[in-house]
Amino acid sequence: MLLLVTGIFNLVAQNVKQGFNDENSDDWNFSTNIPFYSLNNDTDVWKQKSSNGRVDHPHSGPKFLAGRDLDNPHSESVTGTASPEHILTFDPVYIGGLGAEVSFDVHYVGLDKGDYIYYQIAYNNGTSWTSYDYMEYVFKTNQSGDFNSRGWEEFKHTVPLGYNYVRMRLVIYQNGNEYLGFDDFEVQSQALSAKDNQISGFAFTPNPTQGALRLKANTILDKATVYDILGKELMDVKGNSREINLDLANFTSGIYLVKVKSGETSQTIKVIRM
Repeated sequence: MLLLVTGIFNLVAQNVKQGFNDENSDDWNFSTNIPFYSLNNDTDVWKQKSSNGRVDHPHSGPKFLAGRDLDNPHSESVTGTASPEHILTFDPVYIGGLGAEVSFDVHYVGLDKGDYIYYQIAYNNGTSWTSYDYMEYVFKTNQSGDFNSRGWEEFKHTVPLGYNYVRMRLVIYQNGNEYLGFDDFEVQSQALSAKDNQISGFAFTPNPTQGALRLKANTILDKATVYDILGKELMDVKGNSREINLDLANFTSGIYLVKVKSGETSQTIKVIRM
């Protein structure tokens, strides 16, 4: 009789957040290319505040990062450029190959042609931004006018399985008497635990394995995908039954991640190849 075991384990990864509240919970460290300032009776602002004119409250907590007329004499003198970008760079976060969700909230009022906001995400612990894995514009337009967000808007990006680190930066150019707010930057890694199975009756054996790995559930398993710890896909096996058998005999010794899919539900397990 074959004994199916799920094994109870957790990989240690970080969930971090930055809400600009100067609290212990603000543990996602960051740097800014232009130190925070508030000048000219709060008309030139790049600083933590509780209100910023027409952005009159944080998304959560007592404060948020406020911006107003960022292209100003002070920022030009600090950067030595005529049209300075304000850049927030967040430290790499260890996610242990589990995949993660990166999210943050933005509120803007009165942005115009020439203004832009975008963010970049890299799946590593480096420092250079000459290359990255994902980029998205929060705001950019070729039309003149006053453009407003629908209050606080959330932006999310999902980091695929298999990467050990994630980092991000936010790049802003804004000129004129307009209002910006940024809040609740967060990384939430996925839980990799067999305590809380998502697929009904899912189990796998043996683990560690010398090559053969049997996946079984109470529902139809559609496929199983094997990744190395750096996120490279190594094997993709289709299924149409309650059982899938994987042959890892040709794999080198080490840790692998196996993502199992059943309908709209998926579950990821850690497998040790002896």
